[in-house]
Amino acid sequence: MEPKVSVIMLTYNHAPFLKQAIEGVLAQKTNFKFELIICNDHSPDHSHAVISEYAAKFPDIIRYFNHKDNIGFVENQRFAFEHAKGEYLAYCEGDDYWTDEDKLQLQYDFLEAHSEYVMVTARNLLLHQDENRITDDGKNELFKDREYIDFTQESFFIQRPTQTFTYLIRRKYMDLKWIDIYPNYRDLYYFYHVLEFGKGRSFNRVIGVYRLHSGGVFSSLEIEKKHLTSIEIFKNIKRVNKDSRADQQILKDLDQLILKYYYREEFKVPIMNSRLYSAIFERFSISGNIRILMLQLFKIIKYTLSR
Repeated sequence: MEPKVSVIMLTYNHAPFLKQAIEGVLAQKTNFKFELIICNDHSPDHSHAVISEYAAKFPDIIRYFNHKDNIGFVENQRFAFEHAKGEYLAYCEGDDYWTDEDKLQLQYDFLEAHSEYVMVTARNLLLHQDENRITDDGKNELFKDREYIDFTQESFFIQRPTQTFTYLIRRKYMDLKWIDIYPNYRDLYYFYHVLEFGKGRSFNRVIGVYRLHSGGVFSSLEIEKKHLTSIEIFKNIKRVNKDSRADQQILKDLDQLILKYYYREEFKVPIMNSRLYSAIFERFSISGNIRILMLQLFKIIKYTLSR
């Protein structure tokens, strides 16, 4: 019998965290068969030993692929998607973990009953690994007094009430051709394209923990680089699809980038920062808002003099 759900677990140098990640998947209580596809991208740590032990104990669930060479995150992702057998895809990277044993069953039941939805997600906690501290996901206000939030391709450009490791998605809408079209293929690209075919729903329910640590794929990047990466992603979406709605997110990221330039301590003299000017004028080129441009230029002088 083929699995109904394929859980993708990409890993590189996650040895200290893999036990928690794998056991969070194995703990799932379902009335359907699921598989766990673990793709180890030639980790130099002892990830192979950890995974091999679980693969030997659970051969009916775990399919383990240990790459002999490092093929990179994008190709590892492509490999995993190509080998998935399930009608639905779930995702949990090797340093994150699920805490809700009904995660898959809840989401599977929802998608089985609602054909107009192409994906379903949920909430999570944040584990600040280096500080050994757990916080919420920062979405309390967004979900206030709501059991769920529905999202579409339109609202995708305004807010995304989800983390990738919380989703369950219909595999038939995952077109792998986009991996070759977009540079440095990321989850936001396939979210955008999957939402061409229907809606998404995010439940106000914590199902796992997203780990923030120095070895994370995205979480370790400094604030500036996070926003620059997001800007680049949405520029690519705009360019490939001629979709000017992407400007909404680009402007949002530019505003955050500019704000951080004003207030972060490393920018001692804002008036001398060329990257700040670049962000301000890029924002103006998109919005055409002269009032905001003048206000931001005035703030450069204000915050330079106040240092």
